[in-house]
Amino acid sequence: MLDLTLYSQDKEEAEVVEVSAEFYEWLAKSEFSKIGKSRKKEMKSDGEPVKVSVIELGVINRRKLSKFLRDAIVQEDDEMLNRLGNSPSTQEFQDATAKLIMLQNLRKSIENEHYKYLQRA
Repeated sequence: MLDLTLYSQDKEEAEVVEVSAEFYEWLAKSEFSKIGKSRKKEMKSDGEPVKVSVIELGVINRRKLSKFLRDAIVQEDDEMLNRLGNSPSTQEFQDATAKLIMLQNLRKSIENEHYKYLQRA
């Protein structure tokens, strides 16, 4: 699993969203990675200052990221329903919903205005 980290206004590590390597690679190749401009800023991780590349979650970046994730959720939902059919096994259901769950978790965190910065890499 890989992490996407969100930081609060006081630049403290506030939320870590775990994603699979496959999901992370998909995000890196998508429009998600092109939204906002990463800048090196000093943040705090476990109370210690660290320099990391983050994008600021201002109104425009937050809106663009949210729209991207909402569109991806709709598309993934449609694909998932087509894959599952009428009576999937529990394992098939879990496998089919994994990406959707990661998308929703990331969307909820990005839409939470408590978080002001996103570290994508």
